[in-house]
Amino acid sequence: SGASTGTDCVVPCALPPLLDRMPLDTRGTVVALSVEDRWVRVRTTKGEEMILMRLSDAIREVGSTAGLQVHRSHWVAVDQVTAATRKGDGGTLSLTHGPDIPVSRANVAKIKEAGLLPR
Repeated sequence: SGASTGTDCVVPCALPPLLDRMPLDTRGTVVALSVEDRWVRVRTTKGEEMILMRLSDAIREVGSTAGLQVHRSHWVAVDQVTAATRKGDGGTLSLTHGPDIPVSRANVAKIKEAGLLPR
């Protein structure tokens, strides 16, 4: 029979655990994570929040969100990147929300492999 069990999900059913740390009004699609001192600025499509945690822990808590750590202080969700440009030895990523994110020289190959920069 074609009866639905109610668990069929076209999009992921579970929100990234990281969003549980944020106020309801800022819980949207994760756009980027940026370190500032010991805090991580979590940017979503609905706003941003500063959370006291390590970047590595925040990256683990984005769950199934496809993304890349493009700098020691920055992680981006791949589907939120609107443009990528080379800048000196590194690069810059423009995102759907908020300021641009720098790409370190060591991570330029990573964004090329992801198809964000031409090879």
